[in-house]
Amino acid sequence: MLLPILTILLLAIIFFTVFKGVIRMMLLAIAVIGGIAVWLLIQRHGFTFLAFITHEPSPWMVQTLAWAAAIFTFLVFYQGMQWFSQLFSWRKFSLPGLITSILMSLMMLWVFSVGLSYYAEISRMGYFHEKALAILKQGDEPAQPWAWRTKQVLRQSELTSWLEKVDPMEDRAQANLASLVAFGCTLDEKSYTRLYNEQLLRLRIPQSSRLLELFKDSGLRKLVAEQHFVTLLENERLKTFLQYGNTYEIFRQLEFSQ
Repeated sequence: MLLPILTILLLAIIFFTVFKGVIRMMLLAIAVIGGIAVWLLIQRHGFTFLAFITHEPSPWMVQTLAWAAAIFTFLVFYQGMQWFSQLFSWRKFSLPGLITSILMSLMMLWVFSVGLSYYAEISRMGYFHEKALAILKQGDEPAQPWAWRTKQVLRQSELTSWLEKVDPMEDRAQANLASLVAFGCTLDEKSYTRLYNEQLLRLRIPQSSRLLELFKDSGLRKLVAEQHFVTLLENERLKTFLQYGNTYEIFRQLEFSQ
């Protein structure tokens, strides 16, 4: 997987060089918008980031991290605006510009990874929804989404598995439960009851009958039927479900894709 990463970085640098005139005009706007976006992202997921550093993250730590990351993002892209016209020029070669370009390329790789991971989870929910429809003979058997296959390859590779650890939106337990709910809420009562008795009971989830309550919940079934998978992934009822006993740990370790 090292070659694809180097290819992405190389293409990003070439893209910056060829289109530097247009990009230079956009960098200031990106610096401002990117700084704000990073600040908002860390305000929401800062405790998740800090959990890798300390077991007791505090609100002031989140605020410090948010402002530091936002300012850093702004300065990187603002610096890029200043140095971009000199990148890779024999007459105006600039080491700071080269460093800035590499930093922006790494940021692009990180943003690409986060975006791919999130899209993969949404695609996986859609896949299980369509698979349930196929079981009910209301559709054809779906193929596994390319995004999910790609994410699995990245997750299993020693070179790229670290990307999951720096993804602030990654929550494997929540994503696994959301995919299961997308599957169960598409099935009829007879089918999801059979699924529960034959496969889900063996997971030994605390008060596992709560799964049946999720499958029959009219609000969740409506979300799935209308394919509002982004809303489903962030659903508070699913988060509450995971908080009981060791439910979260069970779903975090759960591996299923078929």
